[in-house]
Amino acid sequence: MYKKQMLSVLGLVLLLTVLWAGIRLLPGMGYGQQELLTITALPVGKADALIVEVGEQVILIDAGEKEDGEKVVRALRDRGISRIDLFLVTHFDRDHVGGAAYVMGQMEVAGVLLPDYEGDRPEYAELLACLREHPDVQRVTEPWKASVGELQVTVYPPEDPEEIRSQEGEYDNDMSLVTSIAYGNRRFLLTGDIESCRIRQMLAEDTDWKHDWIKMPHHGRYEQELSDLLGAVAPEMAVICCSEKHPAEEETLALLEEYGIPVWDTKEQAVVTVCDGDRITAEYQ
Repeated sequence: MYKKQMLSVLGLVLLLTVLWAGIRLLPGMGYGQQELLTITALPVGKADALIVEVGEQVILIDAGEKEDGEKVVRALRDRGISRIDLFLVTHFDRDHVGGAAYVMGQMEVAGVLLPDYEGDRPEYAELLACLREHPDVQRVTEPWKASVGELQVTVYPPEDPEEIRSQEGEYDNDMSLVTSIAYGNRRFLLTGDIESCRIRQMLAEDTDWKHDWIKMPHHGRYEQELSDLLGAVAPEMAVICCSEKHPAEEETLALLEEYGIPVWDTKEQAVVTVCDGDRITAEYQ
């Protein structure tokens, strides 16, 4: 009887050891990370508003148009968020900076990153008025790197802003801040509204642009250089911030299909990307 009991105990110990070893080998657990990274692309039409969360750390990238400010704040509060660690405005077009002043007025914001040029829209002026007394506002003139909780964040300004300013017509889109976020073994690239000139500048630099996930530039607008960008980034999935009225261009969708890259868009619902440091999944909410 005693021998049988000992064998049962030893068997139980062996089973628990195997189970514990298996748990430690689960994706995202091997390097001690227990939180999930979540990137929520909000459905704010042909505009950008993305909430990046890991644990209690929060990054907000853009805030849609002016009327979207309340929607962005509501989405933050619905997630139990009362403080933004980093608010990044990629550029000063109204569909990116529009709701920023409202967000600043309603939320506690620790730090703000802005591109290094002056906008000419009233939404930009409203944001500047909110930032007059803010202790931590930075204009990004060279690659900016920081840790936000478990995230490693790099923000890239234009490599040659003078070339961009010398273009005919508006140059705001190519002045967009481009953000790279590393979490565990995975990398995420958010490209603002960059167009041809900026893409050429980026790819001419000695920078590793390979990322696992991309927020496509300029709401899915097609650029000839987009094929080169996707070749350099080689993403496993793509998100497009667009609307039913202004969907992604067919040439862009055809290019993504040619590369075999699955696409999610914000035409009807939020796109929520979740990563444990290894696995990346996306779903509509």
